[in-house]
Amino acid sequence: MPNLIIGHVSYDRARIWVRGSSKGPVAFLSYGLDGDLTQETEPLLLEERHAYTGVVTLEGLEAAKRYTCAVSFGQAFDDTPAVRLYPRYNTGTFKTAPPEGAEVELNFIFGSCNLHSLGIVSAPGPAYERIGELAQEKNADFMIHCGDQIYYDVPIPAVSPDIDQYRNKYLDAWGDSTPTAALLTQLPHYMILDDHEIVDDFSNDKDIRIGSLDYIKTVALKAYREFQHIHNPQVYGNDALYYNFAFGRYPFFVMDIRTERYQKAPGAQMMGQQQLNHFFEWLQTHRDAVKFVVTSGPFVGEVRNSGDKWSSEAFRPQREQIIDFIAQNHISKLVFLTGDRHNAYYATMAITPPDGDSFTIHELMSSPINQLSKRSLHHYHTELESKTQNGTTYKCEIDVDTYYATHSNVMCVHVSGSTLSFEIYRTKKKKPTRRSKTFEVT
Repeated sequence: MPNLIIGHVSYDRARIWVRGSSKGPVAFLSYGLDGDLTQETEPLLLEERHAYTGVVTLEGLEAAKRYTCAVSFGQAFDDTPAVRLYPRYNTGTFKTAPPEGAEVELNFIFGSCNLHSLGIVSAPGPAYERIGELAQEKNADFMIHCGDQIYYDVPIPAVSPDIDQYRNKYLDAWGDSTPTAALLTQLPHYMILDDHEIVDDFSNDKDIRIGSLDYIKTVALKAYREFQHIHNPQVYGNDALYYNFAFGRYPFFVMDIRTERYQKAPGAQMMGQQQLNHFFEWLQTHRDAVKFVVTSGPFVGEVRNSGDKWSSEAFRPQREQIIDFIAQNHISKLVFLTGDRHNAYYATMAITPPDGDSFTIHELMSSPINQLSKRSLHHYHTELESKTQNGTTYKCEIDVDTYYATHSNVMCVHVSGSTLSFEIYRTKKKKPTRRSKTFEVT
């Protein structure tokens, strides 16, 4: 299990996740520019009730600079370096973001769906080794994990879980894979959950066979916060799992479309009203910027047999509420980033307001990082036109030339001004680009 993860990094601060043990419950973090580890934060006491996890926040950093950090662990606050524990992969590196609004280029990697629970059959190590190589080759500024970082429910559990069963899934997903532990220390990581962090197809009104849904959600989200969310930006208070961040002139909004979800009518929703309000405010604030929205399920792509997706009958009303808002406020220059479906693609949605000109929003999908099952193109409508109750026409199309579902994959994205280029790579073997495209985000 890694003892250090590079989390959110802004132009002047960084969130560094650490994990100790009963033998080393006090974390000591040293850091500095270009490998100089002469600065040290205050020791952090890690508690057993939180699986000895915690976050050290580095402040007062210089923008666009390369930093190194290292964690060690002791029994007491006054332990000297000579008696501390120094686990493997205790050193991390990161580059701070440029100042907000800076006109810079951007490189990032994203993906989703990390199967890890079936032993050697699904070992994630080769996939993360390849992602680490790509991060170096592409000079990636950060990586986005779009959901299903663990599979709690694979294999299907026979009894209702306790908190340690969820924690053990993180130990299995990250701890048994040396390349995964290494990658988590090499650049900033942004994460959001999907259903398998809780249970397959989770919604707050899901019918389950084993245990209490409220209890399962409670213990699953406690583990999720311990291992993933605490190193994300904490923008909207302690309860919210959605957040936003920026890299130079490029803003990002990361949706939580799983924990606020109700699927049964009336009242079906992906997002609660408060999150929706924050999202609309963010869209208006960044109306003229090239911007990105992370959603763990496809927003643009029209899925056949859509079940728990945005395009399903249950969630289409809220999806169309968002489409109407985008249309009424002419929110262009918008790119959705998604996963979940065990395939990769580029898709577009042409939006035509009742009394205005048409414009296009975009979607990139990359999935799975590591999985056995893949999903073919016939699971989607490659072209479908619809109209909201308010008269907004929207036409969704999948670029079939970019569709890839042959192997596990990640997507490397480069943005320069309003020009976006992406490349889809296999994760399990070092192979050439499988699909690529360049387009204007207008």
